[in-house]
Amino acid sequence: MGQATVRVAVRNESKGAAWKAQRAEVAIVEDFADVDALGRAFEGVSGAYVLNPPDYASDDLFAWAEQVISAIVEAAQRTRLPKIVALSSIGGHLPRGNGNILTAYRMEEKLKSLPSKVAIGFMRAAGFMENWRSLLPIKKQTGRLPSFYAPLDRAMPMVSAIDIGQTCADMLIQTWQNTQVRELHGLHPLSPNDVTASFSKALERDVQAIILPERECSSVLAQMGSSPATVRSYSEMICAFNAGTLVFEENGTNRIQGKITIDDVVHSWLSSNSLN
Repeated sequence: MGQATVRVAVRNESKGAAWKAQRAEVAIVEDFADVDALGRAFEGVSGAYVLNPPDYASDDLFAWAEQVISAIVEAAQRTRLPKIVALSSIGGHLPRGNGNILTAYRMEEKLKSLPSKVAIGFMRAAGFMENWRSLLPIKKQTGRLPSFYAPLDRAMPMVSAIDIGQTCADMLIQTWQNTQVRELHGLHPLSPNDVTASFSKALERDVQAIILPERECSSVLAQMGSSPATVRSYSEMICAFNAGTLVFEENGTNRIQGKITIDDVVHSWLSSNSLN
């Protein structure tokens, strides 16, 4: 069997250079709400992996998400795309109370409007292990690892982006019909204390987890470039996680377990000097 050709959609030529070096085709889509550009990216392919790239700086990230989702659906219809694997999220089945994850719910609902002959796979992923990396500057300054999540000893589903990429790629080359929902867990649930222990081991020094008060959470998010609307929606998501209401559906879905550990992820940061 010959090796399949992969086409990657990127915003500009410079982002496509690494993919071209790996012999992938590159489609330039400067604006992911551009139906024509998406159509060119989808033309002639046997399946597409799609996601909703969030614009956290936007005054209305939900309006932006709707534009992107609608463009994906229209481009898929124009090109008669036979298969779609879409990155969704834990809580992607919830129509309310899930903060910015509501964009995943809306994407799922919109993609379901495609003809029934289109094979659609939703990959609902647990929280990203890699999200802890954004808090490294605070850890470097204080020796403490701040947590949006509480209590510190409560484990929750987390998975690495590496596992997400691998499982989505696997699903894209598989054959199935109709709509499937897969829920991707990490190897083990993780608490903030578990993440902190991994940092301590990698750095060979004590690192302490602390809970960020809600007002400080909002300040950190704003410093990361999030708009006030995004801060509110992200805070709602965190509150839902902490209340235990943001969970996997686990009804009529397929559970998948990743292989990458939090130690693997933190070690990779250390190897790339991200923790030094």
